[in-house]
This record gives sequence, structure tokens and C-alpha cells, in this order.
Amino acid sequence: MIAALALLAAAAAAGQTVADAERAFAEQARTGGQWNAFRAFAAPDAVLYSPTATPARTVLSRAIEPTTPLLWRPAHTLTSCDGTLAYSTGPWTKDGKSGSFGTLWRHDTAGWKWIYDGGHDGGVLASAPIGAVAEDYAACPGPIGSVGEQTEVLPDVAVPVATLRGGALASLIMASDGPMPASLHLGHATEEGASVDRTLRWRINPVRDAATGAHLLRIWSWDGRRYRLAVFDVTGTRS
Repeated sequence: MIAALALLAAAAAAGQTVADAERAFAEQARTGGQWNAFRAFAAPDAVLYSPTATPARTVLSRAIEPTTPLLWRPAHTLTSCDGTLAYSTGPWTKDGKSGSFGTLWRHDTAGWKWIYDGGHDGGVLASAPIGAVAEDYAACPGPIGSVGEQTEVLPDVAVPVATLRGGALASLIMASDGPMPASLHLGHATEEGASVDRTLRWRINPVRDAATGAHLLRIWSWDGRRYRLAVFDVTGTRS
């Protein structure tokens, strides 16, 4: 099994990185139409929040091309050991405004395709300097056959964000609409998944007592001994 995954990782490494895919996605949006690009790079099961989780094909079927497209570039990526799942984030600009995006990507025989895309106005990543992309990878080999499914029992009350962030296992990338909330009242996960080798895992929980479609995206990365929370992205709620 490990040998097979090593071959898969080598095959992925020989092709596009997720940063390459993000750049190609952005370039097609710039030159060939923003929503055309979203359609071309979407996985069949891709999801957009509009305002709740909706199949991307449904949202994109009624999307009208803007006069000026959104412009963006990757600044930070995180990829599983086997190269089958990745997260990309960075700044966007449009009509004098700026913010950050966060995209989940899956790699298979069709290449890199996005499965979730979100974003925020403003934020730290909106002013990320132009230059080399910070590319992080989960540790190899992965926890195959040794770590069970992550489970989470949520109390029916608001949970302090400091607790959700895992204390010493601090996140690498944080994003939110406005200041980070002090606490979040989460519902049970609505979407979740993992890379084939399970070195990268993700989960989306709805945020209760907030705007329709408010949600929390978290991504955990395997460091060789345990999972560390790598991404903590809150959308649709303000403190």
C-alpha cells in the first residue's frame, strides 16, 4: 500500500502542483471569463455557498459573466503527502477592492479540480506580498490503517474559538469575515473528506446563530505523529 501511494505521489509531483493549477485557473478567469473558468476547473461534486451549500454546477449554470473578472493568485498552499488533496489561499482584487480566497482541490485522473471555494473581503492575506508561494506538505508516510475517523461531539452551546483551534496545535492559516469571533456555535459537519492517504483531512460545520450559510472550514495536516490543525476559516459571521 505504501509503495503504491509513493508511486501516486511521484506521479502527482511530476505534473502540476496545486499552485500551478491555481495560477492556470486564475489566468483562464482573466482571459476567458470568470465563470467559464470556474466551470472548467470544477469537480463534478464541487460545492459553492449561495448562500447555503449548493452544487457548484447549479450556481454556475445561472451565473452571468461580470464586466471585469476577479483577479487572484496563490500565496500559500498545503498538499497531502500523496498529492491527492490540497488547499490554496491568497489575495484577490476586483474593481479596487481586495480580499482573500480559500480553495480545496482534489487530484485524480482528471488532474486538479476544485471541490470547495470561498473567500473574504479584506483580511491579512489580501495584502500578501507578490513572490514565491509558500508550499507546505503533510508528512510522509501517512497514518494508513493506524488512525480512525476523527469524531467530534459538539455541545449545544457556543464553543470558544481558542478551544476549537486546539491550543498548542495552532493553525497555520486563519481567515474570517471581520475580526475572528470569540466563540462559535457549531452544528454537526455537513461536508468532510480526506486525501487518499489521509494525511490531509477537512471538515465544514455550519455556524449556528449567525447569517444563513455561515460555516467553519477546518483542515488538519498529518505531521508524522498526529494531526495538526492547519486551516481555520470562518465565513458568514462577525464578532
